[in-house]
Amino acid sequence: MNVRLSLAAVATLCVLLAVAPAPSRAAPEVEYHMASESYYRLDVAAGRMSVRVEAELKAVQETAQILLWGMPNAANVTVTQDGTALATESFTELAVVGGPTAIVATLAKPLKPNLKTRLTLAYDVGPQSSELVTIEPGYIEALFVSQGPGSFVFIDIPATGDNYFEPGCLLAADQPGDVRDAGLERWVCGDAAAIAFNMEDAAVQERCARLDDRCRQRATDGPFSAFAQSITDEAKRGVLAIDVPLERGPVRLMLKYFRSDQAWAERQFAMAQRALPLLETLFGFPYPHDVADLRQSHFIEFNGAAGLAFVTKGEMLITNSGDSGFDDEVTVHELAHQWAGPKTLASSWQWEGLAEYAVRRLAPTLGIAPRDWRWAATGFNDPLATWWNGSAVTDSAYWYGKSAAFWDAYAAAIGGPDAMTRVLSAVDDHATRRDGGWFMDTGERVSGQHLDELFLTWVWNRTTSEPLLAERRAAHDLVRGLTDRASELGLAGVPSDIQANLDAWQFRPIAAQVTAAGSVLDEYAAVIAKAAAAGLPQSDGVANAWGTVSTATTRTLIGDQRQAIDAIVGASHDLANEPEGSAALAELAEARERYADGDFAQADRLAAGAKTTAYNEVASGRMIAIAKQKQAEFRPSFLSRIGLFFADPDGDLAAAESALAEGDHAAALRLSRSAYDDWSGAKRRGLMRLAMLMGGMCLVTVGTWYVLRRLDPDQAVNRPLGTGHVIEERRSSWADWDNSKS
Repeated sequence: MNVRLSLAAVATLCVLLAVAPAPSRAAPEVEYHMASESYYRLDVAAGRMSVRVEAELKAVQETAQILLWGMPNAANVTVTQDGTALATESFTELAVVGGPTAIVATLAKPLKPNLKTRLTLAYDVGPQSSELVTIEPGYIEALFVSQGPGSFVFIDIPATGDNYFEPGCLLAADQPGDVRDAGLERWVCGDAAAIAFNMEDAAVQERCARLDDRCRQRATDGPFSAFAQSITDEAKRGVLAIDVPLERGPVRLMLKYFRSDQAWAERQFAMAQRALPLLETLFGFPYPHDVADLRQSHFIEFNGAAGLAFVTKGEMLITNSGDSGFDDEVTVHELAHQWAGPKTLASSWQWEGLAEYAVRRLAPTLGIAPRDWRWAATGFNDPLATWWNGSAVTDSAYWYGKSAAFWDAYAAAIGGPDAMTRVLSAVDDHATRRDGGWFMDTGERVSGQHLDELFLTWVWNRTTSEPLLAERRAAHDLVRGLTDRASELGLAGVPSDIQANLDAWQFRPIAAQVTAAGSVLDEYAAVIAKAAAAGLPQSDGVANAWGTVSTATTRTLIGDQRQAIDAIVGASHDLANEPEGSAALAELAEARERYADGDFAQADRLAAGAKTTAYNEVASGRMIAIAKQKQAEFRPSFLSRIGLFFADPDGDLAAAESALAEGDHAAALRLSRSAYDDWSGAKRRGLMRLAMLMGGMCLVTVGTWYVLRRLDPDQAVNRPLGTGHVIEERRSSWADWDNSKS
């Protein structure tokens, strides 16, 4: 956000609020609180509008007169209280400066303290032209009058018109039926400045569109709301648009403005068109949006701002101050915020200072004469980091001027504009917002220069920051010693765990981390010597990883390299007598290649596999011979035939011989061993299968007996007596007769 004091805005505001009626018709002192809704219905084609104001008042002390505000040249003015017309008097002198019309209504009887009443003001507004209001057929551009704090302003505007609302006005969530039926749409303006400053907060926008009372005008004391423009005559549109070719591709540049400022708009549009590609080159990374949407604003001018940037959407507000040179500077400054803004930077001294730095760097090319902030003449000396963070200084000239001067000094300290662009190009490399520590670290990496004194002089409080910077310097010196030693071993960069603490300005763990990393370098030196003694080629595996992974990960990688060396050396010894061109030697050669590539785990696996391949080559031939002998000795019996069910040892042996002929020694060994096992264990498996069959038959027999027994009706039911059981007399049997004889 670029907030600057605009003299034109202040002058206009003072005129609106300070010009008073003649003493004989002095406006009454405010003795009441008011909440109001002002309804504007625009007939743009005819160049007219009708206005109705609903106001509720609560007296603080006895009140006889009420001050209301109307548009300039308000006509047909009526004020009613509960349907009764009141006597009114309008002070038209304010119209000569384009300000609102003061309307004093005299109540039928004075309003007692703490009592409430409702008033309705109605009037018409016809064609006119002034600094703040232009109404003509087909075109309305106006500052819409409110009733001050506690106000909502509703504007019903042609839905098919070319409509432009000052940011701070929102399309109302509720669209009344009579508004839609008339071909209009309703917009609401409340506390326009607060709503505009929260334009990127969707929750605030939705709440205000639904007329939350917290969105009523409150910050602005003056009787006005935001500007709006509606055009039904196509010849009077106020939009400029063009595609600007940038390195990232074309960006749509648009400027929407109030028609009365045509010449100003064309100048700023041309300035923006020239500045965009220059800014992209200066910052070193692409413009972050598909559009650059500039919008003219009157209302931010009344709040002391010459420009305002919204960095998540590529939207910017700019004002016509009447000073074309100053406005050129503001346009470039707001465009620069799309690269240097709160989305990527942590503090206002960074984004405001860098936007000013960009203006000054491009000023000669763009023909801008940047203002001299004369910040040193203010007499202040607060560090930049205290801006909005503890300083009581509110002089914008001091902060803008000093932050701009700091970035000039920073650029000079790190080597000039090219080095500055290298630093700025890294701003967009990460989602984390860059803070002052990041700029100090990055500037030192780019330049190799110490920036402690620069930041102590300009940015931070020397008393509180000097001990931390001394600790930082000691940590960086330790790391520099580590990197110098690593460089001797062909390693560049800093392990990621050490770099993470440096970036986070956590310096206490650095000493222990550097010691641990030093022991890793000792291990690496020993591994290099071991590899050289083994005649292995140089590998960049550790070198490629050193500056990107943690110390612990590098230690593990060195262990993998050591294990790969041992595996390759061992395989080379075991395969010393292998014939040239053997599969085992080919696999060992591939292991050496993977070692050179830094794939130590694969090199280890291949070296071990080479030894296995050599073993399989010998063992497979021997196993086939043993299996053939077993085949010749095998005499099938009843049990062995059962044991060979589902097995085909003859087929496996034949397949093993084929695999051996094709050089697939692993398959040959596996198949021949399977054939041998089938023949050797045939009887045992046959006996086991018969036993399992007999056991199964026994189970079936017992189960059958049990089921039949349960189904026999002569069997007595053996269960305890009790509730729910039926006791039956048992029928006589042969056993009963036999027992009677004895």
